[in-house]
Amino acid sequence: MQIGDPFVRHSCYSFQVLEGLRTGDFNELGLWPSRDPAEVDEPSQETLIGQFMRWKDLVKKYAGVSKMLDPREMFLLAVAVQRWPGPVLEIGTHKGITTCFVAEVMHQLKRHDQIFTIEMFLKGWKAHNGEDGFPGDSYLKALQEFRSQAVLHRVVPILGNSHELKPLIWGIRPAVIFLDGDHTRDGVADDLLLLRFFNHPYICIIHQANVPSVMQAVLDLRAGGRHRFANFHTGTAGDKGLIALTPV
Repeated sequence: MQIGDPFVRHSCYSFQVLEGLRTGDFNELGLWPSRDPAEVDEPSQETLIGQFMRWKDLVKKYAGVSKMLDPREMFLLAVAVQRWPGPVLEIGTHKGITTCFVAEVMHQLKRHDQIFTIEMFLKGWKAHNGEDGFPGDSYLKALQEFRSQAVLHRVVPILGNSHELKPLIWGIRPAVIFLDGDHTRDGVADDLLLLRFFNHPYICIIHQANVPSVMQAVLDLRAGGRHRFANFHTGTAGDKGLIALTPV
């Protein structure tokens, strides 16, 4: 990574939008309107590169574990946790890989914030090919992993439907929300309703943002005008990509 790299430039600009330093220059999908990334000053790029490089070894460690998050998305998630200190809430835990990654980020930052994970539990549910389905035994294994290492003791697993746990989530007051739920328009929209009642600083990062149903739910919320919006458009396939929202 170096100054002027398109990913660094766009990521830097996106964080500046989310932090309120720049506003209103993205198009309706949160993309920079030209083919070239936005211009940003060198000191801000240098700062971001330094933050990215801090997590280089950790990203490399996890990059081969799952193809659901590409390395660029893990870099962005780590920097978001670094820039927005406080509890982390993950909606959609599945195998717990992202949870473990965030826990190690927290550990390296020497912070004691907890990580709350919400997942529905459907033990024995099988996919059409007979493999263990969503999330079933995979989540049980994740729970065991959360208790097997000291660095993961900060993880608080919650079983249930996030739509039915709103009072609990409001009490958590998460600084970082990582939303990787059911990816339907209604499901994402219901999860995003949580944001309307928060009155504290936070960043909400939505995974698989290139899925049309996910994007539309985010745009519906954005239309209310109460959130800053950035599309990191990291996705190289139809089911990848990160979008983020912060309160105005």
